Amino acid sequence: MANLLLLPDGMRRYSQSHSLTLEQGYSDMADKLVEFSGWAREEGFTKLYVATNSAQNYDRPEAAVVTFLEAFNDVARRVHGNLNFEFSGALDLVPERYLKELEELRDTSDKNAPYTLHFILGMSLTRELLTIFNKLNGKVPALTEELLAEHAYIPEPVDYVMRPGGHTRLSNFYPLMSPFAELHFSEVLFPDMQRSDFEEALADLRKRDRRYGVYPV
Repeated sequence: MANLLLLPDGMRRYSQSHSLTLEQGYSDMADKLVEFSGWAREEGFTKLYVATNSAQNYDRPEAAVVTFLEAFNDVARRVHGNLNFEFSGALDLVPERYLKELEELRDTSDKNAPYTLHFILGMSLTRELLTIFNKLNGKVPALTEELLAEHAYIPEPVDYVMRPGGHTRLSNFYPLMSPFAELHFSEVLFPDMQRSDFEEALADLRKRDRRYGVYPV
């Protein structure tokens, strides 16, 4: 079954358009992400990757950083008991108290569940590559694709990438091991996303003629 990567976006604009505080907007985002995870599971996906933030997002004002960290940890608290929860990314950027809770939630999630929710925190393609290089430099005779995958934030090819929120760019969220990922961009702000928007995105992605660089048969 194909793997799906979600880039939830638009929480600040959603908060402004609904006259909400940023905390309320991210709370609605958390509710929507719990719902979205259920949609993905019902559609037969066995793994949902969620790009919770980029490395650059940690340069925002402290209150804004705390807001998004609290919201994503809340999602993990609410769902970890009935799925396998995992996380990866630029973990040195994540404050210790949030990271410690995520570790506990990961370790107490259902490791036998047929469905995995995987957060990637602090995505940055350049940071990811530099971290892998510095970790392996001088320790292996050559860097192979297998070694690259073993140390990547997302160790397997992602088939589909969804980005709601109105921006047609990846904003440093590109998954390293997914050169043939199919991309879908939506105008809807993520907290406003409905099941019909999800199904429309899936229909678009699933109808693609995926050739992986070869001529059509």
